[in-house]
Amino acid sequence: MAGGPNDNFVYNPTTWAAILFTVFYGLVWIVQTGQAIQYRTLFMWVMFVACALEFIGFVTRIIAIKEMTTLWPIVVSQTGLIVAPAFIAAQDYMIIGRVMSFVGKEYGYINHTKITKIFVGADIFAILTQAGGGSMLAGANGDLNQMKVAQKVLLTGLALQVITFGIFFFVAVAFDIRSSRAPALQPFREQMKGMRKLWIAFYVSCALITARSIYRTVEFAEIKFTPGNDNADGYLLNHEWPMFVFDSIPILISIIFFSIWHPGAYLPSKKGLRIDGTYEEQFGMRRFLCCGPRKPLKRVPEMSTAESSAVALGKV
Repeated sequence: MAGGPNDNFVYNPTTWAAILFTVFYGLVWIVQTGQAIQYRTLFMWVMFVACALEFIGFVTRIIAIKEMTTLWPIVVSQTGLIVAPAFIAAQDYMIIGRVMSFVGKEYGYINHTKITKIFVGADIFAILTQAGGGSMLAGANGDLNQMKVAQKVLLTGLALQVITFGIFFFVAVAFDIRSSRAPALQPFREQMKGMRKLWIAFYVSCALITARSIYRTVEFAEIKFTPGNDNADGYLLNHEWPMFVFDSIPILISIIFFSIWHPGAYLPSKKGLRIDGTYEEQFGMRRFLCCGPRKPLKRVPEMSTAESSAVALGKV
């Protein structure tokens, strides 16, 4: 039976499913935290935030189910579940930026230092937009005008995320193809095998996040506002199962892939070390805030060996 205008849901939500995904996301949150400590990968803090948002989103969903007329739990839940995937997209940008820095920026069409500024910056704007739209929609409480504004804000944020992620995907694929075919990297086959695992995790994450974003875009685009009806109408919005199938499960799988092949196992914890054993000089505050003091880029007369790269990586 559908809920009334003062209820948090327009369908009968399943408590057990919310509890199950609370446990799942709690576990991957613990795993990601442990791996970040083990590998000293501070750059994986974005994944930590994404897991936390998903966990909090489902905890407050349970509260919203039990207290159907209390507004704040559903606002917190909807906001967390909507914006969490955008944080995973930002983490993808940062991981591939690290891969580019380690393998060699000369194989990319865009310098890896610009990836954070361009794509993560755009993703932050998308996160803020989606968070604003999600909280407006969850807190509308039957206000159709607010629902219409929230719909437009959400669609803007989702469209920006899909477009930005699509552009980045082609930039990343171009780097992957060029670096995998580079003769200069043939001596580093073992290290490149590790990079291949990260690329597989990245491609899986890309596919799942894109599918989820398309689902959310369709969900909010199909919403219809009928005069005299306090609730917005739309099949995806008015049914619970699509959220789990097209949002919660894909995002969980994306996190699991980066738990199986954690970037810390294949990339140096500090940015600047290259696969050939040399260091790329870090400029400005990045030397201290992100990477620590680094030596200037060293050039050796001959290509460093794969063994020297492995030794250098082990010291970091």
